[in-house]
Amino acid sequence: MEKHKPKKRNIILLAVTAAWVIAFLIYAIIAGQTYTIIEVLGFDPIDMSTVTAEISDESVVRLTDSRVEKRQDDMYIMQFELESVGMGSCTFDLKYVFPGNDPDEIWDYKTDLTVLPFGMIYNSTNNSFTALRAGIPFLLVLIFIVLTMFIISFIEKLLKGYFSYSMVALGGVILFLLLSFINILLDYEYWTAWGSMMTISDILLQLIGCGQRFISVINIPMILLAVSLAVSNIWLIIREGIKVYNALGIMIGVLLVGGMYIIDLSNNYLASGNQLMYYVGMVVNLTVTFLSCYVECMFISTMFCAAASTRYKPAQNMDYIIILGCAIKSDGAPTPLLRGRVQRAFDFESAQFAGTGRHAKFVPSGGQGSDEVISEAESMKRCLMEMGVPEERIVKEDKSVNTYQNMAFSKKIIEEDAKTDNPNIGFSTTNYHVFRGYTLAQKAGIRAKGLSAKTKLYFFPNAFVREFIGLLWEEKLRHAVFSALIVLTMVTFYIMIMI
Repeated sequence: MEKHKPKKRNIILLAVTAAWVIAFLIYAIIAGQTYTIIEVLGFDPIDMSTVTAEISDESVVRLTDSRVEKRQDDMYIMQFELESVGMGSCTFDLKYVFPGNDPDEIWDYKTDLTVLPFGMIYNSTNNSFTALRAGIPFLLVLIFIVLTMFIISFIEKLLKGYFSYSMVALGGVILFLLLSFINILLDYEYWTAWGSMMTISDILLQLIGCGQRFISVINIPMILLAVSLAVSNIWLIIREGIKVYNALGIMIGVLLVGGMYIIDLSNNYLASGNQLMYYVGMVVNLTVTFLSCYVECMFISTMFCAAASTRYKPAQNMDYIIILGCAIKSDGAPTPLLRGRVQRAFDFESAQFAGTGRHAKFVPSGGQGSDEVISEAESMKRCLMEMGVPEERIVKEDKSVNTYQNMAFSKKIIEEDAKTDNPNIGFSTTNYHVFRGYTLAQKAGIRAKGLSAKTKLYFFPNAFVREFIGLLWEEKLRHAVFSALIVLTMVTFYIMIMI
């Protein structure tokens, strides 16, 4: 089995990521030996002589400075600078009269502090430590590094025609990370103004918010997509008749809009005031939100990859061209859809011979259905011979019953017929089916390039939806695991925030 060496750029980017994480850990250790407690006072200052600040055990933490400052938003704050002395736990006790309040109303603010190894002060009351003030910038840089690595890899696959399921997953991750990166940047004022008070809960809320903001940004495009799918299906039903598979686009549209409605409905329960309904609403909200994010990212990425796969122009160096079968007419003649696939393969081979003087063999692939008078392969063979292709350049595969078998059985025939160990292979199919053809060729162990045959405009959207559903179904276990992990992670984050 051929071993693939990791690319130099990936090694460099991984090294940069590791270096960035290590740098943050070093910063966390150094900065963590001091800690600032901030108390917001409002728009009125306070006399620090009326403030009492005590530490229960000064062998753990000591107070080094206390002062009142006016921020850029004209609000006053009290700042207390602490420094670690030794490992252990203690309590910081702050007592004062809030400006403008009754002098007898004393505010008593207690914070539990723990000094960890390396002298890091951890605020166990607020789940915070000093390095978190750099938490969001650190997260942004980390996302940027990962995005860079993924985008370069995606572009390389695109340029080389390596269309596969991993490319769809990669595109989906890029889309989600890109919108998350933009959303976090839009919160710049929040995490700069309150950076010194940043908590772990704030970081987790940012992560949870990425999914919720993703949905809010993508809502309008998804509604437009749902409407266009419904319109195309109505057009298809008018032309082809009422059939379940002719309404797949409408079903997908209903699911997209239904997901938005459930998210909106669960938001109403969050404001109901009932604690049980609040938790149920939040779990439903997070589950539907991130499942919607996952499916929508997959769908958009698949649309892009499918479109790119139909526009990709393979090199004119093919030794074999597999023609993927589909239903034939009652008299054995190819349907317009199948004839389009045969014609595309013939046109490419003719152009290749004209440009390079190199012929390719055709591999019409498809068995005989129970309602078919001959095999699909035989129907295509006859069509090719009518076009002037000599019989010796046609290698028929007539046992397969689905696309995967088209690929797998054709591979065996090519291996038996080929005079070279690694022949260049192409496959011809209808445009909506090209990308899935790539994934199934890869699954069958073939590195093939797709040739895209056109189909009627009204037929394409629904056919693409059908292919997308097929792609999801082929990888159903992987999708189920990823979806469950994403939802479980977000719900766990939320529980951690509430606790």
